[in-house]
Amino acid sequence: MSGWLDAEGDPLPDSAELKPDRLRWLIIFLISAGFVAIAVWIGPSDPALFWGAGGFFVFCGLVAAPLMFGVGARLSLDRNGFRCQTLFRTFRRQWRECSVFYPVSAGFRKYVGFSTPQDDTAHPNMAAANRALIGASGMLPDTFGLTADDLADLLNRFRARALGVPEPDAVEDP
Repeated sequence: MSGWLDAEGDPLPDSAELKPDRLRWLIIFLISAGFVAIAVWIGPSDPALFWGAGGFFVFCGLVAAPLMFGVGARLSLDRNGFRCQTLFRTFRRQWRECSVFYPVSAGFRKYVGFSTPQDDTAHPNMAAANRALIGASGMLPDTFGLTADDLADLLNRFRARALGVPEPDAVEDP
């Protein structure tokens, strides 16, 4: 099993830690700061705009600030499973509990979706709604600096190694 390779042909590590794309969060922070500046410039003469839009974009900036510095979110992969941490939530899943990972579309972006019996049992209505919307009962909240296709491939390689599935490149044609 030591012959497992990642997508670039390098040996698959025992563990890996991925963080969100800092540039994307910097852009979100700057856009939020720009809208806060507009709300401040307009001032309290229009209270709905000042407090509503200004408050919303202050919140967006507060969420983006730690992420643009690489703090507060990560995806940790190891031989047993993965741990996903965001600012507001942390969850862990074992490879043996997860389906294959595949890209799913949510809004204008692609993410990585998967299904687990644990999610289906704990939240059956939410899992059914997620399956109807994106085709999976669960989804990672970010692509952690990779494309959805590349992240799904990496997760599937870790999963296959943990489950003892032969490496696809190692299978010979008859």
